[in-house]
Amino acid sequence: MNDIEMYKKAGRITAEALQLGAKMIKPGARLLDIANAVEHKIIQLGGRPAFPVNISINELSAHYTPLIDDKTEIKAEDYVKLDVGAHVDGFIGDTAVTIRPAGKDDLIICSEKMLENAIRVMKPGTTIGEIGEVIEETAKQFGFNPVRNLTGHSLSRFDLHAGMTVPNIKTDSRYQIREGEIYAVEPFCTSGAGQVKDSGQAEIFRWLNDRPLRTPEGRKVLELARNDFSRLPFAKRWITGISKLKLDMILKQLIQLNAIHPYYPLKEVSEKPVAQTEHTIIVGEVPIITTKL
Repeated sequence: MNDIEMYKKAGRITAEALQLGAKMIKPGARLLDIANAVEHKIIQLGGRPAFPVNISINELSAHYTPLIDDKTEIKAEDYVKLDVGAHVDGFIGDTAVTIRPAGKDDLIICSEKMLENAIRVMKPGTTIGEIGEVIEETAKQFGFNPVRNLTGHSLSRFDLHAGMTVPNIKTDSRYQIREGEIYAVEPFCTSGAGQVKDSGQAEIFRWLNDRPLRTPEGRKVLELARNDFSRLPFAKRWITGISKLKLDMILKQLIQLNAIHPYYPLKEVSEKPVAQTEHTIIVGEVPIITTKL
């Protein structure tokens, strides 16, 4: 199986897992139950999570994954962003949807249209700046703001952010995308200021460097991050056999040593709801959407 077929396989697994999670998003549903079900589905289908399932609600735009004892339940009026990633031997699919149990509204339709219009121009020779301009113009047509400091990203094997970004606003980037390149395109829109900031406690981390550690528990966590989680983002709730207090201390130490990177939940600065839609795209004269069933 060549690389393109591997990306398609990972994309199908990701799409099926997202579909399962989306059906579970109803009033009273617990975030932890949804995340566990989606991650289990990925493994059941022959993949591995490329990152912990993100379930970010309302003004939380990204990087929220449930705690191991999370009791948060979905409300009818919530804007629930379900962001799912799966990989097969390092080949990644990344997709997201926003669901509002009370009913889809213009904010969600806007994010879907932003993505749809971006995909249309994901052809060889289109510049990164032009893609951002299409996304931004679509948001403005709906009367919303794109989130300026969140971007899509190129993908490569075992690498979620492989160097290139896909902005949600017009930029002066003249880089021309090329046949066969892989991008996760993820427009975010809001009625707010269109900017996010770190907030709360990180529950998602990623291996950065090996460091000498005195405790066997610390060495275990770093080994898991490097090997079992394939240097891709992982959730604190995935680590078992260590007490919560000790694990918090280990993770804090690893951050200070620059051994792991923390991903803090990202909140819209004016605390307005945010909608997100995402697909993984293979660039071509007819772009291939790997994460669409």
